[in-house]
Amino acid sequence: MSAGVITIVLGQLVAMVGIKGSTVNAIKAIETFIIGINQFNTWDLVMGLVCVVILLGIWHLGEITEKAINRTKEPTGWQLFLRYFSMARNAIVLIASIVFVVIMITTTGQSPVGTPEQIEEGFPPIRPPTFQLQIGDETLSFAQTLSELSAPLFVVPLILLLEFVSVAKSFAGGKTIDTTQELLALGLTNILGSFVQSIPVSASFVRSAVNVASGVKTPISNLYTGGIMLAVLGVLAQYLSYIPTSTLAAVIITSLLPLFKIPQVTMACFRSSKRDLIPMYATFFVGLFVNLTFAILFGVLVDLVFILYPTARPKLIIKSCKFPDIGEALLVVPDKNLSYSNIEFMKQRIIKSAGLTKLDVIVVDGSFVHVLDTTSIKALKETVGFFQSSQKKILFMSWRNHVRDQFVKFDNNHSDLFIPSVSFTDKYDVHLEDQNSLQDIY
Repeated sequence: MSAGVITIVLGQLVAMVGIKGSTVNAIKAIETFIIGINQFNTWDLVMGLVCVVILLGIWHLGEITEKAINRTKEPTGWQLFLRYFSMARNAIVLIASIVFVVIMITTTGQSPVGTPEQIEEGFPPIRPPTFQLQIGDETLSFAQTLSELSAPLFVVPLILLLEFVSVAKSFAGGKTIDTTQELLALGLTNILGSFVQSIPVSASFVRSAVNVASGVKTPISNLYTGGIMLAVLGVLAQYLSYIPTSTLAAVIITSLLPLFKIPQVTMACFRSSKRDLIPMYATFFVGLFVNLTFAILFGVLVDLVFILYPTARPKLIIKSCKFPDIGEALLVVPDKNLSYSNIEFMKQRIIKSAGLTKLDVIVVDGSFVHVLDTTSIKALKETVGFFQSSQKKILFMSWRNHVRDQFVKFDNNHSDLFIPSVSFTDKYDVHLEDQNSLQDIY
């Protein structure tokens, strides 16, 4: 989120000085500023800075008022006025800016500050979505379109969902987010939007920030926002061209600044889990220098690596121990279930450890193994065959009955390799003597 704040703020700073161009990431925003420096407009800069100062001042006044209200049982009329005045600061500044532009156009014939282009008034026609794609002079059918899009057809909705949920969690205030509900809302919005030729949509980071800054508490605000937008498209579209671009930039910048929390999050991760700093900063820098949508996907993939790595590299306790009935043997204890992702790692470690000792018996403790898959069973069978060819013996101790049955039923063989379970305490504290750890080898 902080990368998004920086990227959007940089883009709005470019707009605040009257420069137009692409600002999809920090580098592009700086490049646009340098290339378009000849478009620099002092009036835009002054208007933007004045709006920023006013907005921050009213926001600070609102914070002081809220603290005063919290200290009293009944807020005064003046305190309530200041509270709602602070919430309405964005609208107040926009209206004041529009009045300024109208006065300047009336008196001088032109606006000294940049304004948006004229928006066509009226509603788009409601009609079924088109299932054909026009590329240059070629028209693709629906089947050809699906073939042309291929992988992005499935990847893009996934990225949009991640973005949607990320924005929702950013403003949820710790409340639970129903991902299924968000997915249905996103899908339904795009389906209905296709009937009015809408572009594909996802969560709006900027609009959400402006909503929060304006005191919005529930999603019902979207009905109000939607109603305003319909009214604007229907009868007020012509007046949008009077809103200064620098004022819009100031509103967005002041709404986003409180959301920059990299220092706080960094300290929290440093104190609790330093590992989380890696996916966090990976997401931050990709979002800053590439784009926000790809950054979310990249961050998820980086975190997925950290989640899967322990599964692929289980911790193994490997010791030389003495058992009452077996004698001295090499004990191997995996700390988790065995699957295709980690069995090869464990197999190689067992073989390597056995080669470093003169012990002829290897005991694999399955106390922590609850599940085996076909790949792991096959690898264990191969390990049994390897030690048999080396004149050594491998035994399986403390394995659960259903896991043992899986192993034996694979080829109806090796049932004699399972020995009765021994309690954990007896095994390590009583029965095991002269323990020489080989764990330092790794």
